[in-house]
Amino acid sequence: MRLENKVILVTGGTSGIGRAIVERCVAEGARVVINGIDRPAGEALVRALGPERAVLSIADLSEATAPARVVAEAIAAFGRVDGIVNNAAWVGRSSIESTSAETFDRMMAITLRAPLLLIQAAIGSLRAHRGAVLNIGSSNAYSGEATLLDYSLSKGGLMTLSRNLANALANDGVRVNHLNSG
Repeated sequence: MRLENKVILVTGGTSGIGRAIVERCVAEGARVVINGIDRPAGEALVRALGPERAVLSIADLSEATAPARVVAEAIAAFGRVDGIVNNAAWVGRSSIESTSAETFDRMMAITLRAPLLLIQAAIGSLRAHRGAVLNIGSSNAYSGEATLLDYSLSKGGLMTLSRNLANALANDGVRVNHLNSG
């Protein structure tokens, strides 16, 4: 079991890719903090995995204080954070004609600011345990898409964040990786 005794925080973990990551982490021996906004789905997942292996942290990552709260809940539940999977995203449609300051700000808050603030809040634990971060990106980071303007911009920023922190945290033993799906 590759993740035995590790504590992994997965954002957007109540459905889709995030849920699959949560299930795989538990299968590999980890204890998981599942962040999401779908309480019924999250509670069902915790029941299926067992409360000794998973806890639920309901928080809307568009709120600036949510990342620190989620990390604090992870440490309260399991005593540490060994890894973060920044999977949460908002796939709102927008184009140059339809985007607005509000749409742009919400997209950046969830897809780019929240990962930064989650890593920042957990950096002490990540350093202490030689942890790892996996940021889930998108092929849209490379070229965008006409109807996914804000989303593509946020994923491009996330890719840059990953590259920057991979370099900045390497000497501390913290690995930062990035996976562009799609």
